[in-house]
Amino acid sequence: MRNETLTFVAGTLIATCTTVGAYAQGGLTCATAVTVSDGNVAYNNAGATVDMNYSNLCDMGQFGDDTNHNTVWFKWTASTTDTYTFSTCNTASGVDTRLSAHTGCDAASVVVCNDDGAGCANFSSIMTLSATSGTIYYIAVGVYSATTTGGPGTMSITVGDGGGGGGGGGDCCVSNPGTTCCNDQDCCDTVCAADPYCCQTEWDQICANQAATLCPACGAGGCTIPPGATPEEEACGGDSNGGCNGGGANQALSSLNTSIAGTFYSSTQTRDTDWYGFTVTAGTQITLNLYSNLPSFCAIVENPACTIVGSPSTGSCPSTMTACLGPGSYYIVALPSQFIDLPCGGALGNDYTLQISSTSCSFEPPPGDNCSAPMVAVVGDNPFTNVNAGTSFGEVTCGFGGAAFTKDVFFSFVAPSSDGFTFATCGSSAEFDTGIEVWDGCPDAGGNQLACNDDCPESTVYASRVSADLTAGSTYIIRLGGWNGEVGTTELLISQGAPVGPPNDNCADATVAIVGNNPFDTTGSSTDGQNPTDPSCGAFGAGFFNDVWFSFTAPAAENYTVSLCSAATWDTRIDIYDSCGGALVVCNDDFCALTSEVTLAATAGTSYRIRIGGYGAANFGDGDMVISSGGGGGGGGEGLSCAEAVVLPMGATAFNRVGATVDLDHAGFCDMGQFGTDTNFNCIFYTFTPTQAGLYTFSTCNTANHDTRLSVQTTCEANSVVACNDDGVGCAGFTSIMTAQLDCDIEYIIALGGYSATTPTGTGTLTVSVETPVNCSPVCLGDFNNDGIRNGADLATLLSAWGTAGGDLNGDGLTNGADLAFLLSGWGECPQ
Repeated sequence: MRNETLTFVAGTLIATCTTVGAYAQGGLTCATAVTVSDGNVAYNNAGATVDMNYSNLCDMGQFGDDTNHNTVWFKWTASTTDTYTFSTCNTASGVDTRLSAHTGCDAASVVVCNDDGAGCANFSSIMTLSATSGTIYYIAVGVYSATTTGGPGTMSITVGDGGGGGGGGGDCCVSNPGTTCCNDQDCCDTVCAADPYCCQTEWDQICANQAATLCPACGAGGCTIPPGATPEEEACGGDSNGGCNGGGANQALSSLNTSIAGTFYSSTQTRDTDWYGFTVTAGTQITLNLYSNLPSFCAIVENPACTIVGSPSTGSCPSTMTACLGPGSYYIVALPSQFIDLPCGGALGNDYTLQISSTSCSFEPPPGDNCSAPMVAVVGDNPFTNVNAGTSFGEVTCGFGGAAFTKDVFFSFVAPSSDGFTFATCGSSAEFDTGIEVWDGCPDAGGNQLACNDDCPESTVYASRVSADLTAGSTYIIRLGGWNGEVGTTELLISQGAPVGPPNDNCADATVAIVGNNPFDTTGSSTDGQNPTDPSCGAFGAGFFNDVWFSFTAPAAENYTVSLCSAATWDTRIDIYDSCGGALVVCNDDFCALTSEVTLAATAGTSYRIRIGGYGAANFGDGDMVISSGGGGGGGGEGLSCAEAVVLPMGATAFNRVGATVDLDHAGFCDMGQFGTDTNFNCIFYTFTPTQAGLYTFSTCNTANHDTRLSVQTTCEANSVVACNDDGVGCAGFTSIMTAQLDCDIEYIIALGGYSATTPTGTGTLTVSVETPVNCSPVCLGDFNNDGIRNGADLATLLSAWGTAGGDLNGDGLTNGADLAFLLSGWGECPQ
């Protein structure tokens, strides 16, 4: 069965039909793509950050650029050689999606892409792929632009091109279970352009309802439109009063008791939205009646917030609504309800009349609407409503998907004793989707946020619960808002004592961690830490939620690995700080699949705060944090300047950039990539002298816990740069892959740095490999590290390259037993 919903996105109401199903996230990189098969695939690209730029490779469509923004990834194998359809059409929860298919993980391997599917609401997508049986394809589900907010949805994968039916069904005007399309070809084509479900799956009652508004055979076009007193200033086909969809431009209303004679139109790609602006100074009830032969509706929208007031209009000829407004500025918007082909001059016409009437009403903002006059809260139940509330503080805090809490109300709370207190709408009499914040003062008057929570795990409607340690006699501000504008009436429940969540829910109550195993459980925890946004955290944009805390005092000055990889099965994050509320030292999102691991370069006797939580509000659970000594290595005190560069061998070398300060500005000499500057920041340095000429690859891809950069130079001067790289294709956490054609017997400088001056320095592994090598002078062939002697170090290099070209000594392109025999025959000091 289908659920029909109304969605309001960026000032536009969209009617969508979504197939019921469970939501899943999908891989956040191509390298972590989730394997799927034909059928319905749930996804969620809220917070994803990987972009794929297909300029000159694949045409997304007529709008925007050719980049698939903020993608999640799936791995799919074609079971037959056929045409397959991949679709988010009307199943994307109101999100403007994009789709693309690849044979590999780089943009150049793109096969096909799509921005907007014909007839799909809110610019959702339909992509067809001519697939070959047994071939693996990587499917990316993204969004229209870098500022488009992603979300959950369903992608269907079906054999065939997804085209509509036509003829052959039952009566178009009624439901025909078990059949597709209907017996009127024109009506079928029109309805299926609006809702492909009707021709792909079943002609259900929703399809029959569509026919009633779109097909003359079912009575469409029979609305008598009364004359309007005021003409719309925009002609059919124009776009001069776009309101929230057009930079705020609108036609100002001179009266709230009038009627407007206007026109609108739509296509499969766009629709005309007509915005009329007005201001009221006292409580005013507005009634709207919209007459049109096109499927359409109207609504009242806050200006400039662009959020709907009340509900959109319902019915047809007229479509009506009424709302009581408080003082402020607003828009009335009238628009077609579907993205279908209803052109200017079409059979159903384009005219509408919008009747507007007004009268006074009693509009009372709720108690606590402003922080300057908060309600007083006590331990126990504290009733509140945010119906008719304004938004006093609209900044994003811990809301899921980066959404702000709006329509907020405020309580003041004086702690009766120094203790832990829990603030909750979870368990209240009428839960709704809330957010709760605890402050030490009003947010707009210099207050500091102490704790924040969006969703408590057990609430099915995403109510909230947060705990904080408070000081006796101190006054605190409790801010409650609706997630993304939700409103309701319920209670704030305040309890004293041990919080409902884990004992180490707050940083101040951190559990002491040891080298070894440290069990934890984040179930029921609140979110009281910040959300690091530095790319080195590899967090793909989603917030850090449901956190618990440990304190760790380093017993010695060395590297410690802090890992969740062995005993956590959910999507985790780790941050390490130098104190509660202090500076971020190191962080990680995905190290081993979706679980986390960091390497901490610790100072003996220094105490650190380790924060463990989930990627997004839906991730929480138990696990085991394992701390071991000796993690990472390399770098650190060596190679901190070019003059102190250390020898870099072939194969893998552990590194540590902690303490690095030297920057290399390659502006005008080497292009690091599309993001940031062309400077390699806070570098450590290596010397590398090839014993074979060839195409060398230097990689930190998926093997560093921070955002890296690489460059290779012939001297210590930045202008001698040969090659550089910021982000390797398909590399998590913005790690790097650099390739360079290097010659024999030249000492190159390899600089390993970070994205920016503020990027945390960290640890990882730098790997060197070579393709199509050509042997250099045979004077000391086999001395891979150029130390003048063929010994165990060279043997280790050869064995690590076994089966590849990296240790080839006899020129056959393969490292094998013949090369081992050659090395052993020349064992010892090289000839002088």
